[in-house]
Amino acid sequence: MSVLVSNRQESKYEAITFSIELHKMLINLMQRNFGIKDLDHIVRVKYAYGLEKTEDFAKYRYLMQNCKTQLDKTASLLTNNLVAAKSIYPTSMEEYNQRRSFQNLAIANCEQILVELQHTVDIFEVNVNVYRTHIKAIDREIGLIKKWRQRDNKIKSYLQG
Repeated sequence: MSVLVSNRQESKYEAITFSIELHKMLINLMQRNFGIKDLDHIVRVKYAYGLEKTEDFAKYRYLMQNCKTQLDKTASLLTNNLVAAKSIYPTSMEEYNQRRSFQNLAIANCEQILVELQHTVDIFEVNVNVYRTHIKAIDREIGLIKKWRQRDNKIKSYLQG
């Protein structure tokens, strides 16, 4: 028997599944050079308006590659921290705190991804609306992790009592 979409509940591991989807979304964005059609044009415009002293194309290619690398590493860390948190089933307060720490690190990774996207916008002066779906996805991921932490509070009360 099938269940209507509106009646389905989220999986306990939805945060992990969605982090993988988020990583795929970010990889797709990076493959499209963050929505930048012509990097050389951006360099020429910055030089023409006096924002740069020279037309340093290599600098901006390096910055582009660096942004991609940082974003990919952080998205990987996000998934790794969530998997590490899932691998711990707390039977003591120490294990509970360790699991909570991994969940907190995952939230910090989400914030780092947001900062990296903002950094990209600042450097390359990209339209912020290009990132709207990615920002919503990151906010959803943060919400999923926070729901997971709330569910874990039941385990905490059981361990304390």
